[in-house]
Amino acid sequence: MSQYEIACPQCLTQNSGSRLFCGRCKTILDPRTNLSLRIEDFQCSTDKEALEILKSTGILAYLVDQFLVKPSEQKKREWLSKHGVQTSLGDLDPLVQECAYSLSLTTLPEVYVIKCTGYPNAFTFGDDNTSIIVIDSRLVRTMTQNQLRALLGHEMGHIKSKHLLYHNLANTLAEGIGMSISFFTSNMITTATRLALLAWHRESEFTADRAALISSANPEHVASMFAKLSGQRPSESGVSDGASLLSGVARAFQSHPNHLDRAKAVFHFSKSREYATIVEKISYRRIFRSAFSPNCRFCKAGKSVNSLFCPECGRSQI
Repeated sequence: MSQYEIACPQCLTQNSGSRLFCGRCKTILDPRTNLSLRIEDFQCSTDKEALEILKSTGILAYLVDQFLVKPSEQKKREWLSKHGVQTSLGDLDPLVQECAYSLSLTTLPEVYVIKCTGYPNAFTFGDDNTSIIVIDSRLVRTMTQNQLRALLGHEMGHIKSKHLLYHNLANTLAEGIGMSISFFTSNMITTATRLALLAWHRESEFTADRAALISSANPEHVASMFAKLSGQRPSESGVSDGASLLSGVARAFQSHPNHLDRAKAVFHFSKSREYATIVEKISYRRIFRSAFSPNCRFCKAGKSVNSLFCPECGRSQI
C-alpha cells in the first residue's frame, strides 16, 4: 500500500495517512461532521442533570479551580516529572489514538505510563484543552488490548463529557487539600454543595463507563476491566451474555456494590438503540475515512483520493 499524507486542519503539519490525530498539535485529522460523536449521544441523564446544577454555581467553580484545584494539579505535574514517567508509549500510542477517534475527541490527550508502588490505578486531570491521563505501568503490562481500550475509553469519557473541572474539585474536596483556606472557612462552599458535587461524581462514572463500552466495543471487555482492576481473573471460557463476568465483578467488589451496578448498566446500554446508533456512526466514519485514501479499501489498488470508485475492481468506496 502506498504511503500518503494528511494535512492537519489546525497547524497544517503533514501527517502519515495512518495517523488519526496530528503528531504535532494533537488535533483530530478528520473534519467534524454529523457522524462525529456528541456528548449527548451517550451521556447519562442523571449525569447531565446533576452537572447542570453544578454549573449554575457560576463563578464559584472558577474561583475554586484557580485557587484550589490548579495548585493541586501543579503538584501532580511536578510529581510526574520526578517519578520516572515513561513518555515513550510504544504500541500504546495507536491504541490511544483509536480510542480517542471512536469518541470523536477534538484533541488527543497526553498519556503517561508511570511506575508506582501503590494500588494499580488510572486517573485523569487537567482541563478540557490540556488533559492528562496517567496509567500505572502494571496495568499496561497485565491488561489485554481490549481491557486497555475500556480503561482508556473510560478516562477519555470524562474528557469528552467535560467532567474534569468538577471531578478535580470533587477529588480535592475528598482529599481535604487546602481545607483551611478562606473559601472553606467563609462557608463559600456549603455542605449541601459538597454533597451535590460528590453525588454527581458518582453519576458521572456511568457516563464514562459508556465511553469505555464505545471504545472497547463489547460490554464484556468493560466488565473484565473492572475485574482486572480489582486483581481478579475472570473466567477465560466463552461468555455469551456476560453473566459469569458480572458474577466475577460481584465477588471482586463485595465491599463496593456500585461497581456491580456499573457493570450491569454497561450491559444494559449495550442493548439500547442509542448504542446501536453510536456503532453505526463510528462505522460510517471509518468507511468515509478509508474512501478518501489513495488505495481501494477492498483490493488495495492505487486510486485517486477523489475517486469514489476503484479503477481496478470497480467497487464503491462508500
